[in-house]
Amino acid sequence: MTTPEPWPADGPKFSAEELERDEPRGVVHTPWRAAVAGIELVLVVALVVAGWWAWQQGILLIQLPGPKGAIDVVTRSIGSWQASAVAAMTLAGLLLLDAIRQVALAVRARRR
Repeated sequence: MTTPEPWPADGPKFSAEELERDEPRGVVHTPWRAAVAGIELVLVVALVVAGWWAWQQGILLIQLPGPKGAIDVVTRSIGSWQASAVAAMTLAGLLLLDAIRQVALAVRARRR
């Protein structure tokens, strides 16, 4: 009784040694990823500062005269500034997650 070969009859023929040989297909774990993580962390800090600044720009305090000489304070929110702040903070969070991933891949790098 014969068993079918795992590749087509007209395709390339490989020996058992060629099939078992471990060929590098691209290195995922490389030490240069630590530099990428450092750059991303700098961008995270810059985005957090920009987001905080944009949030402060989106809050407007208005003082109105109230009864008997009191002052009423009304807070007005400007949506475009606050949306920009939320977008900056969201992007900072995503970059922080990627920086953590880059550090994990850099630490696991194989020494040659």
